[in-house]
Amino acid sequence: MTDRFESFGDAHRAAAAQKDPDRVDDPVLTFFLSYWRQKLRGRNLPSITDFVPKEVRGNLRWVVLIDVPQNRADFRYRLVGSSVCEYFLGDGTGKTVAEAFAGFGELAAGIRALYRRVCELKCPIRVTAPTVVVNDVFFPAYDSLYLPYSSGSLDVARIVNAFVFNQSKIRGMRPFILSESLMGTPTIRRA
Repeated sequence: MTDRFESFGDAHRAAAAQKDPDRVDDPVLTFFLSYWRQKLRGRNLPSITDFVPKEVRGNLRWVVLIDVPQNRADFRYRLVGSSVCEYFLGDGTGKTVAEAFAGFGELAAGIRALYRRVCELKCPIRVTAPTVVVNDVFFPAYDSLYLPYSSGSLDVARIVNAFVFNQSKIRGMRPFILSESLMGTPTIRRA
């Protein structure tokens, strides 16, 4: 385990990554890091069947489940929690990274590179980033964990991402909110 952080992205608003953190400060992230370690049971990686949604029910809104294909060319979002949807102003459930971040090629490439790194290192990675405004949309600072799970082999088959941020900052700084349309599709509307 290490306390070393690596910075990446814009030098003025750089994100930071930490390989295999000893601890995290946020209670939701602390829960997921402990949960992942508990599920190891002496193995290199916990199995995807060890992640039981019922056991993390109170924190599912902060979770993104990411399926890892064998070739790691792109990744598919199996589930995107409601709070994460609020942050990103959309629901990527069922979409690949390329589909979910269409029009943001550099961002999509960076996300895929991060997921590949989790698969290579086969250990938790913590990523933090400061507040940023993109296309006049406010995104508060976030803290996140990427936790690898296997399908019984030594390869990573799924990544569980716990992604937290200050929701009251979004609600106070954005002039619009994410809501469900009558068809169940998330839409953006003015607050």
